[in-house]
Formats: sequence, structure tokens, C-alpha cells
Amino acid sequence: MRLKVRELVWETRFLARLGQTWPERMSIAKLVAKLYTARLMPFKTHRWETTILVRGAKYVVGVRTSEIFIFHEIYESLQYARHADFIPQSGWTVFDVGANIGVFTVLQATQGARVYSFEPNPDSYSRLSRNVAANNLSDRVRLFPTALGDERGVGSLHVIAGGTTGGVVTPVEADAAASGVAVPIATLDEVVSTLPSSSIDLLKIDAEGSEAAILRGGERTLDRVQRIMVEYHSRDLLRQVREILARKGFAQEIIVDYYAEDAAAGQDEVGILYARRPHQPPQ
Repeated sequence: MRLKVRELVWETRFLARLGQTWPERMSIAKLVAKLYTARLMPFKTHRWETTILVRGAKYVVGVRTSEIFIFHEIYESLQYARHADFIPQSGWTVFDVGANIGVFTVLQATQGARVYSFEPNPDSYSRLSRNVAANNLSDRVRLFPTALGDERGVGSLHVIAGGTTGGVVTPVEADAAASGVAVPIATLDEVVSTLPSSSIDLLKIDAEGSEAAILRGGERTLDRVQRIMVEYHSRDLLRQVREILARKGFAQEIIVDYYAEDAAAGQDEVGILYARRPHQPPQ
């Protein structure tokens, strides 16, 4: 109980900072009330959602999920906005792989980017699609209810109860049964071959350990990518990602939020790798 209360205090303080207008603060207060009820009351089966207003955008959020942490990553710790050259501009083409409920997608689309969003979790995808529609962004955002990997196939999605931000997709052999939620897997090259875009200004990947596989399945696509942000969950995964990007000509890179979790808890190092192609000198 003490841990739950401590988490709620942190969430309350963060959410209070998130609201900037009176309607935003009222919608967030409603979310906080539902968070307290959901965390402190014994019934566990009710699936709650609520709508909040943040920085002029509208989001449907799962109350019994970890989705509010995405707002902390994007709006408070600015994990994807540490370097000006990686902040999408109007007219950019952005790929959001691991979009969850679409906080990053909506933010970039409202600023004028064309966004292609991928999310295999059916619960998250439902909220993602509603969030895009609620913000009138259907003309700027194309959604894909699929995971990405190094081969086309079927995957098994496993999530910790309620934790929709931490779903892991594992490929399933053709003759095996999926133990989790069955989701389709495509390759980035396969998808991009059907799209009109010739250049990708920013590729953002947060796929809970599948990042290297996604890059291997996008070898041809990487030739079109100018900038990339990849979340990694281990030192070995970081090494694999850097090897792939170096081979494809990404020379400038910066690591942010590189920290070691509690080793006793069995966690590994986590961070975000920013990488881009070298600036070409004028002809």
C-alpha cells in the first residue's frame, strides 16, 4: 500500500504540472481521481478509460495502464526533444514505431509532420486510432496495427497486467501456437515499398527489445532515413543497433538517458540513441 501511495503522489505532482489551461487542469483532475480509485480500491476487473486535454490536444488514456508515463517522457523529461535537429518540422515525414496511444504521433502531426504510426497492442491501438481522430489528424497520420521485425510472420504479444507501454512481441514459428496475443509482424522494407514517401526525415523506434530486428528488416529503408531515435534496453542491443547504423552510413550519434537500473532487480541499461547522417557540404 505504501508503494502505491508513493506512486500516486508522484503521478499527481507530475500531472498537475502537465495542465496549462483550466480545461486541461479539470480533465487531469478527473484522471487523478480515477487513478486513486483504481489503485486503492480492491476491484481489479473494471477497464477504465478517461479523456484528458494536454497542450491543446485530446487523448483517451487507459486508467489501469502505464500510459500516463508516456506524457512524462515526452512533455517533462523531453526524451525525444533533446537536440533541435531531431525535433520534427512542418512538412517532415516521421515514422513512429511503437506508437502506443499516440502521444508522440499526435504531437508531431499537430506541428505539421506527416506521420506513419505502428502499434501492435490492440488496446493501445484502439486508443491511438481514437486519439488521431479526436484531434482531426486522419489526413496527416496513417496507422498500422502491426509489429515490425526482421521477417514477415506472426508474433506473440506479452504484456504485464495493465502495462501497455511494456509489451514484448516474440515471433512465433508457423507450426506453433501463440501463448500471448497473436499479432501480425511485417518488415519496414515491406511496408515502405507500398508508400509514396521517398525520404524519411525521422524514424523513431521504441519496441521493447525488438529494435535491432526492426532495423534488420529495414535495410533498404534506412537508405532513405535522415535521422533516427532508437530506445535500447541493454548494452548488447545498443551494440547491435550501432553496428547496423554505422554500416548504413549514420556517422553522428549521441546517447541520452544512459543509465543503469538496479542490477539486483535484474534490469539492464536503458537509453535512447540519436543518430543522423553527416551534413552534406553545399555543392
